[in-house]
Amino acid sequence: MQLLIVPDSFKESLPAIEVASAIERGIKRVNNTLVVKSLPFSDGGEGALTLLENNALGKRVSCKTVNPIGKNITADYFLFNDQSTAWIELSQASGLALLKESERQLSITSTYGTGIQIQHAIAQGCTKIILGVGGSATNDAAAGIFQALGGQLLDKEGEELAKGGGSLIHLEKIVLPKGLDNIQWKIACDVENPLLGPKGASTVYGPQKGGDELEIKALERSLEHLANKIFQLFKRRINDIPGGGAAGGTAAGMLGFLNAHLSPGFDLIAQLLDLEEHIQKADLIFTAEGKIDAQSLEGKVPIGVARLAKKHLTPCIGLVGAIEGPLAPLYHAGFSGLFSIQNGPMSLAKSKTNAALLLEDTAARVLAYHQNIHSL
Repeated sequence: MQLLIVPDSFKESLPAIEVASAIERGIKRVNNTLVVKSLPFSDGGEGALTLLENNALGKRVSCKTVNPIGKNITADYFLFNDQSTAWIELSQASGLALLKESERQLSITSTYGTGIQIQHAIAQGCTKIILGVGGSATNDAAAGIFQALGGQLLDKEGEELAKGGGSLIHLEKIVLPKGLDNIQWKIACDVENPLLGPKGASTVYGPQKGGDELEIKALERSLEHLANKIFQLFKRRINDIPGGGAAGGTAAGMLGFLNAHLSPGFDLIAQLLDLEEHIQKADLIFTAEGKIDAQSLEGKVPIGVARLAKKHLTPCIGLVGAIEGPLAPLYHAGFSGLFSIQNGPMSLAKSKTNAALLLEDTAARVLAYHQNIHSL
């Protein structure tokens, strides 16, 4: 019997590699003769660099850049073995985790530092850029990236706009950067939110990044103004593209400014790691994430794994810190079973602190039950 473990991280608790290790320990407690393959995973956002590095697909490259409020930092990106493709993880230079709570000023945070990383990769000879979005501190619709690449965003006086989404309301003219015609752009994006509206970048994600009600309304107007200017110049409609709201509108902005192609991050990673081939060889699959709910159906790792498992008629078990919402759509996606790792009433803090042991115990319990059922 071959088991495959394909978990995402438990945010603010365990990285994916530790989640996989905990599950494997639980499996071995029950049956240490099983063949177990661990493939810690990512949906293309945070954690992608480690995943790509662990699978020997290339190497990390460090470069000097700036954080979302312009402070000097050093951040990594991933250069593939072909030397022509780079994976840029937006959270490395433009992530919310880089800022103290007092520094989270949504109108002025910028993706400029991510643009510096992209420019560095292009200078190394890269002609294919994959941008993994997620975990951003920004709401500038990739304006900072565009500026760092040499593009200009000018007001009615012909002056360059200040960095951040708040200044985009003053945008009058867009000047394209030079020398990028041969670059292929892919955005690894796993949400369905559009740029604008009640489910858009500002409204849904703004409060998580420190934006208050007035600021969010102002940013909505700024992004709408940007979308109109992009349509006037390029005839690209970005305000309602599914996924365009990802990372403060970065996905929509990259499509608008540079005609980037949006792709599900899970699918991109799955292709790179031959996930479907591993699933075909497995007799039972374990996947895991900190929380699973209706939003997970938009492309989170466990759902992607379950759907591939269903395609190949392979049982798939989901282990999660919390399950919210109706279960029927989740089981329809391909799960054979979904189990919370909590073994009784406990606080979120306690659950996070003990996540590794809870995962191990739950994996052992579920595997033991599975073996008993299938031995009848």
